[in-house]
Amino acid sequence: MSNLPACHFFPSEVLEREAHRREDGEWLDRQLSNSPRFIFVWRGNNLFSVGRNKRPLALEVPDPEKVINPIFLGIQGEGAPLFAANLSDPQSEQDALALLYLNTDLARFIPLRQFDGLLSSEERALLFYSRSLTHWHEEQKFCHRCAHPTLPEQGGHILACANPDCATKHFPRTDPATIMLIHSGDLCLLGRQASWPEGMYSTLAGFVEPGEKLEDAVFREVKEESGIEVKNIRYFGSQPWPFPQSLMLGFFAEANSKQIIRGAELEDVRWFQVSEAREMLVKLASRFPHLDTIARRLIRHWVEASM
Repeated sequence: MSNLPACHFFPSEVLEREAHRREDGEWLDRQLSNSPRFIFVWRGNNLFSVGRNKRPLALEVPDPEKVINPIFLGIQGEGAPLFAANLSDPQSEQDALALLYLNTDLARFIPLRQFDGLLSSEERALLFYSRSLTHWHEEQKFCHRCAHPTLPEQGGHILACANPDCATKHFPRTDPATIMLIHSGDLCLLGRQASWPEGMYSTLAGFVEPGEKLEDAVFREVKEESGIEVKNIRYFGSQPWPFPQSLMLGFFAEANSKQIIRGAELEDVRWFQVSEAREMLVKLASRFPHLDTIARRLIRHWVEASM
């Protein structure tokens, strides 16, 4: 690369993943020669512009064929190809930026949860998508069956074992987790972990165990963390949460009782009145202002329905 890359703010067009084209190696090669844009990730951090207008960046690089293991994300707008790439080798942020002919006066690699600007839903989706796949590439460099290196296939959406006697195909992993707002009349149940900022509470949550239905996971997690049994479990919505690779599945449920027996995983669990939950929404918004987490949406939906 001998020239400055062209920096672009994320386009707002809907991304077409074009999953059916991933097996077409010639077509993918043509996309790499069609002025593609790259979402670069370094140590799990996404690339943002700095200054007043803080925005996620996609780059056009002079020699896209020299980008190591590009991951095809899809096509945007009028045929613009979009890729993700992981800069795993540089030891410092300055070195990673220098590879892209940038510096800290122009851009920074920032942990997504620490970004203090605003993001559209399309921008969040692209950042989650690129971070999830680059993390998986970093974690799946070797086959877990025979320990041989893996090689990318289908635009980086499969990592295949290089050992012909094994030839295992590895696919991106997503861990399902339930997140739920438990309510009883004009009260809702919130908890906090000891590592959270002081005074911060949120909805209960936990991973789905093997062989477990989502509804059973909701029931089990709530009972483990608060001692409360629930009924009338209702699905609300979902959110990808690539920290590192979860899918949050949101639910509402009614409590059978109000007596709390706190489990070992949480520092505190207690009932919140509607006015208290509204105040907690403000605190949660200040923690991840750009992500509009499903926890906030669950609480907000309940608060608005209770008013």
